[in-house]
Order: sequence, then structure tokens, then C-alpha cells
Amino acid sequence: MKLKYAAIVIAALCASAHAAEEKPKANVQQQRIDKLNGKALGRVIYRGATLIDGTAAAPRADMAIIIQDDRIEAVLPAAHLTAQHTGGARVVDVSGQYLLPGLIDSHVHYATNPDRPYAEAELKRNIYGGVTGVRDMAGDARELAGLSRDALLNRIPSPDIFYASLVAGPSFFKDPRTVVAALGAQPGSVPWLYAVDDQTKLPLAVAQARGTGATGIKIYANLPGTLVRQLIAEARAQDFPVWTHMQVYPASPYDSLGATAVSHACMIARHVREAGKSAYGHGGEPSYEGLTADDPGIRQYIAALARSGTIMDATLSVYKSDGPHCHIDLAGDITRAMHKAGVKIIAGTDTDNTGDDPFPVVDHELEKLVKYAGLTPQEAIITATANAAQALGKQKEFGTLEAGKYANMVFLKQNPLQDIGNLRSVVLTVKRGHEFARADYKFTPLPVHED
Repeated sequence: MKLKYAAIVIAALCASAHAAEEKPKANVQQQRIDKLNGKALGRVIYRGATLIDGTAAAPRADMAIIIQDDRIEAVLPAAHLTAQHTGGARVVDVSGQYLLPGLIDSHVHYATNPDRPYAEAELKRNIYGGVTGVRDMAGDARELAGLSRDALLNRIPSPDIFYASLVAGPSFFKDPRTVVAALGAQPGSVPWLYAVDDQTKLPLAVAQARGTGATGIKIYANLPGTLVRQLIAEARAQDFPVWTHMQVYPASPYDSLGATAVSHACMIARHVREAGKSAYGHGGEPSYEGLTADDPGIRQYIAALARSGTIMDATLSVYKSDGPHCHIDLAGDITRAMHKAGVKIIAGTDTDNTGDDPFPVVDHELEKLVKYAGLTPQEAIITATANAAQALGKQKEFGTLEAGKYANMVFLKQNPLQDIGNLRSVVLTVKRGHEFARADYKFTPLPVHED
């Protein structure tokens, strides 16, 4: 009996020693994988800032946010920090600063005409200006996949990039932009620029769009309403975000209802004034003289949009105060009415910033949402944080500052709720736990780029 007991003890000791040997090996292997992934490692506590969390909640002064590696572990009053919280952590005093979620520009184009140096310069300006995510609304997915990978692995200073694969009617692929975005291949026959018609196997079209690494599918132009509705239904069935112009032509704006998000607020004005337009194009716009958001046709659409739950990518940045196109005042008036009706708005720019501006173009979009659409600064911030994350289907990962989400956030010197322009008082951007101090950013004018 004693011999049997001794054997059991020896076996247990051997097993324990073996486990002790295996654990360090496992840790080393995980550390290697984390390093390859570019994952932020370590425990950091930012203490003392006023928290604007990306929701409608009132700001909270003297807060602390605890980051473990790339995620938020806890958000709590700084006075509640204990030695257990701070032990082994790097504690950063951010007293007097304002903390909000990292911003997301929901409408960019970085690879219509692939130009890596330009894209990297624009992305760098974004990350050092408080932008931690961008939604690229179609281009060369080969280039976008490479940029996205390098951003995720922290090989370039960049927001995370979430891009679209585009589908449109066959006639659209004569557009020269599609030729450039498919160089080496035939536009309309590649999965990121794919021609669809009533003979297309839609489940396959959506599946191959997903296979490019895209976050969503974009429905663009020259498709009938029936096909637009079928594409939306198929994308939703595959749990794949579907983004579209408000009007695809000859489909009407009503055919796009049910998409995750639609783009360009003033398209409803054009539909009201030019209901018979059959093909996509910017030329020959009708007169908008005397048109307001109170027009019965516009009111009817806004009510339907609100019922559908579809998000509005207003893109006020594309509308100017003069010229033949829809003016910014009308676009702002329509966006204001949408917001008042309960439609969620996201901040997409769809425009290049000037090469000599050291701050992101999304700052201007947020200013326009306040000035022309009547949003409060807090509501404008939500368009570029919580609402933007929802449009990406990533609301469980970021968009608000709460435990479990990625550590995507920006610290400001000045209060953006008093003046939305204070977004330019950036001190520090954090993306997935990686820090990008504004003081480290040496701005030079962006390279000349031709779309």
C-alpha cells in the first residue's frame, strides 16, 4: 500500500513539473503571436479626464479608464482607483483633458486611383488627428486589403480601414474610375467591382464580395429597384452590412430602404425634382430653387427612412454654397429633418481635404452637421462614434467607451461640447491600445494626388 501511495505521489510531482515546463512555452508562443499581430501589450490607466463616452449621457468629470493590452478593462471615477487597479500599471495623468471615443470617417476613397504614398499620408494625418477608423466606400480592394492589414498589424500609423466591395449594373463599368480601380483585370468581372443583372447568382455575388476581406457590400448604380431590394435582402441574410447610394438609378430611394446605410442626403431632392432619371450621373442637375425639407415628397421619404431603421450618411462635405448642384443649405435642411425624425446620421466626408491642412477632413463634416443640420456638438460626436460603429456592424467592438471594447479613444485639451472645433485640440489618439501622441506628428503637406 505504501509503495502504491509513493508511486501516486511521484506521478503527481512529475505531472506538475511537466505542466510547469509547458506553461512558459505556451506563454512564449502567445507572446510571439501577439508581437506578429502588432498587439498592444501592458496595463495603462489614464486618470483625471472628463469622459464623453459616445452616448447621450452627460459628461463625467475626473474619470479613469483602465486599458489591458488592446481592450478597455474598466471605466470608473478616478477617486475609486485602488492599489489593486494601479499595481503594475503605467498611470497617465490626463487631468483637465477631455476623453471621447476615436472618431470614424464613414465615407472615404483611398484606392479609386491607388496611390500608396498619398493614402499613407492621409491615414497618418487621420490617426494623429483623433480618427481611429475609416469606411472606404469602394476602390481597388487589392490595395485596400494591404493597407488594412498594415494598419491592423500597426506597421503604418493609420486608423483601421473597413472597405466595401462594389456591385452595379453592367453599363456602369464603362466609368473610367472602375478601369483604374481594376487595373490588370476587367472591371465588372472582379469581386470588388462586380456587374450584376437579373441572371446573377446573388448569394455568390455577396459571398465573393465578402471574400475580398471587405466589411460590407456597396450597391452603386444602374440597377432596377427589384434587383436592389434583392441584393439588400441577400446581404442581410448573410449578415453582411450593405451600403448604397440613397438612389441607385433607375431604382428609387425607396428601393434602398432596409440597407444598413445610405449615402448623400440631397439625393432625395434630386429624386423629387427629377423623378424620371434612369442612369447614374452628376450632370444636368435640375433646379432646386424654392425646395426645402418641408416639400411633401421629401417629408414622405424621410418618414419611410425613419421607419426602416436605415442609417443616413449625409456627406455634407460634398455640397457647396454655389454652383449647379444641391447647395449646402438645402442638404443641411434635409439632414436636420432626418435627424429630427429619428434617423441616425453618420459623419462621412467623401471628399479630399486640402493637402496643407494638418487636421482630418471629418472635423469639417462634424462642423457642418452642427452649423447646417442643427446637431448639438454631442450629437455630432455620436455620428462619428457610436452611429458609425453601427453602420460598420462593429458596435460591439468600438464606438463607445465601455468595458470590453477596443481601446479606441482620443484626448483633447479643450471641451468639444462647447465648440465642435475643439476636436482640433488633440493631445493623444489611442487605437487598440497603441498611442499616437500629437506632439510626435510632424506634418508636411500631402503629396499631390489625382483621383
